[in-house]
Amino acid sequence: MRESFLNEHYNYLKIVEYIEKKVNTGEWTAGRKLPSQRELAKGFGMNRSTVIHALEVLKDQELIESKAGSGTYVASQLSPLSQQINWNRYSKFSVHPSSNQAVKKINTLETHSNMIQLGKGELHPDLFPKKDFQKSLRSVADLYDAYGYNDGTGDNRLKTAVRSYLQENGVQYSTNSILIVSGALQALQLISLGLLQYGSNVFAQQTSYIHSLHVFRTTGMQMKGIPFHNNTLDTSYLEKQLRSNKSPSILYVNPTFHNPTTETMPLETKKEIAKLSKEYKIPVIEDDIFRDLWLDSTPPPPIASVDTAGHTLLVGSFSKTIALTLRIGWIAGPADVIEKLSDLRMQLDYGSSYLPQLAIYDFIASGNYEKHLQVLREKLRQRRDYFIHLLETHLQEVAQWNIPEGGLFIWVTFREEINIRKLWSQLIDNGIVVNPGFMYSPYPNQSIRLSYASCTEEEMKKGVLSIKKILQAWSLKT
Repeated sequence: MRESFLNEHYNYLKIVEYIEKKVNTGEWTAGRKLPSQRELAKGFGMNRSTVIHALEVLKDQELIESKAGSGTYVASQLSPLSQQINWNRYSKFSVHPSSNQAVKKINTLETHSNMIQLGKGELHPDLFPKKDFQKSLRSVADLYDAYGYNDGTGDNRLKTAVRSYLQENGVQYSTNSILIVSGALQALQLISLGLLQYGSNVFAQQTSYIHSLHVFRTTGMQMKGIPFHNNTLDTSYLEKQLRSNKSPSILYVNPTFHNPTTETMPLETKKEIAKLSKEYKIPVIEDDIFRDLWLDSTPPPPIASVDTAGHTLLVGSFSKTIALTLRIGWIAGPADVIEKLSDLRMQLDYGSSYLPQLAIYDFIASGNYEKHLQVLREKLRQRRDYFIHLLETHLQEVAQWNIPEGGLFIWVTFREEINIRKLWSQLIDNGIVVNPGFMYSPYPNQSIRLSYASCTEEEMKKGVLSIKKILQAWSLKT
């Protein structure tokens, strides 16, 4: 009995000392949210009653405080003797706000190797072209010849390869119209900082990956949702908005294997967008990073290929087709725009690292990139078909989806209204991460984003069965 008491006493002291150290050394600052009781209990291998006891002790010390319905935080008003800055208060109204809590949680969970990544937007390690890409990495020793700063636009050999790729897709640009960037997200950041005005309107599909980011909102821009019906943007609605619009504006589209809904715009819609862009003088950001991941047939050419006014900024990336860690993408557009963005790029970071640029250039020039894409498409096609089979077998009665023709995702929409946030949370408790639909839209939806590229077939099956089991348990309670 005494031994049990001493063990519990020692255990709760370990938690108290851990949190005290985090706060007293300044690692955890005033206003920081603490891990949940469940997370602390799991991390320390203790029961929740011990954790609760430790937290009560810390509250008595006025080191932490609870907020009803929100959680436990480092006290916003620490001891007068404390010399710490309240960084959370200091940064609360910073230019660039934090991600919303769901996005932050998913970003954290995606690094946990013990979690099944059922919604992650990247290729599983088994799909990476290790052997051939290692050859390209070794070639860097011979190709590397830039030891100082340059104009920041990127290696000319890689830009030449990108130009050839664009020409194959009907887009005619010289290398002076191409800027190498550190992934598509940096492309959007450069555009928002370098081209758009404070208070601009950003028109985008009502459900879109862009809604999960603050890339435009940080510069005071307003997101305006455009409906998407039957695989196409509602251009009539868009035109009405443009006709009455008085603010500087831009249109953001992800027209090929759209993230997260997987839809692909037909060529006629792209022509309508180019026409509206020309008539209303509205620039278009065409985020086309999934183009090479077609599975059934090649997609229609990009908007940039039918834009005769030079209003389209075409964004591409090698991160989705090779590996995210490469962080190499590109922007193609009118030369004067690229010059403006290049100048901004030099102010920010002097350009992307040359080593991955050279490795990708060799990977393309050697023919191994195209060979990789052929193999990758076949493997993704098999994974997609297996995932669809699982969904048809286990979730056909409760959900619906379209079979994606490319990209990485399946957009699953439940037939009846369910608590998506609760489903997402319970799946996490079961070791499974999906991307809930509320991340991608300010409008309510009954959807989740699943990925057939980020996990194994065994993990796909476990994930789908877990969704089925949770929904069945809910049904029994009603």
